[in-house]
Amino acid sequence: MSNITRQMVRTYLLEIAETEPTYIRAHEIARDLDASPKAVAQYLSQLQDDLVDVSLEQWARSKSTTWRIEANEP
Repeated sequence: MSNITRQMVRTYLLEIAETEPTYIRAHEIARDLDASPKAVAQYLSQLQDDLVDVSLEQWARSKSTTWRIEANEP
């Protein structure tokens, strides 16, 4: 397992954020970053209130939480 950091997750979110909402799950981010889905989910929860350039919110829960990501307008 890799050593993922909060900054890595933050950078990833900034890179994938678009003007239209994007929906993603922690396991998809974990796959792209070669990390644990549990660690990614923990960082997503922490980053939810910290991000300025990106809107991040829990959108739906089924088997796992779906996150809605959207770039904030300048």
